[in-house]
Amino acid sequence: MSSVAGPPRDTRFGWNLAGSKPRSGKSDHPQSPSVLIATADPDLRGRWRGVLHGPYPVRDVSARDCLERTIATLSPDVLLLDLDLLGVGGIGDGPIIRAFARDTKVVTLSGVPNEREGIRVLKAGARGYCNRNLDPQLLRKIVDRIHDGEIWAERKLIPRLLEEYVSHPGERPETEQKTDGRLRLLTPREREIAFLIGGGASNKEIARSLRVGEGTVKAHLTAIFRKLGFSDRLQLGLFLVSPGVATARKTAVADGPNGPPLDHFSS
Repeated sequence: MSSVAGPPRDTRFGWNLAGSKPRSGKSDHPQSPSVLIATADPDLRGRWRGVLHGPYPVRDVSARDCLERTIATLSPDVLLLDLDLLGVGGIGDGPIIRAFARDTKVVTLSGVPNEREGIRVLKAGARGYCNRNLDPQLLRKIVDRIHDGEIWAERKLIPRLLEEYVSHPGERPETEQKTDGRLRLLTPREREIAFLIGGGASNKEIARSLRVGEGTVKAHLTAIFRKLGFSDRLQLGLFLVSPGVATARKTAVADGPNGPPLDHFSS
């Protein structure tokens, strides 16, 4: 890949974004993410585009070959992918989603969601998995959350995904190996939030559980990712279920030999 910087998004994605609104309160991503809708169903295309058009630069495609060309040409930030568009054979072992997910955050939508399919698409690199017949108004929230590094799926799927990686370590995505001593870099509150994330909790759920604002949770997450060297929740979850960290969680101490064990948290 060339090291030369690409053109601005307004030309790269085919839009003039001069009139688009910045995302309020989103200092890391002040500009709205570009979205590509991929479904052969004209009704779904119309509903999704109707909700997203305006706040986001949107394109849509209705065929797989057009999807592949558009992804390669426009590199959208977020892809909303109706799994039915992939046709007979569906996702297979996931290479098509892996290819899309290299530079674009993929949200997969299924007509009949189930745990097995959800695990497969998430293992292939998708950042979201949900029912394609969801309330279209949710799409704005999904796009923003995915663009901000969260994973959108049923809460039970994330722990199941992590269990899959524990049972089949050879299938885990490659991550930089560092010592488990990184946990000692976190404050007790940061460790508490980290393990809640590893259990599949959302920012809102963590905020409610800890009786703090979502902004406080996001600030802690930023610090956690920076200290541990990760960029998203799944990387954090994979780190937390690795054998060395699981052992360290039970035996290590937080602030030196007299600190509390890592499986006990304080405010």
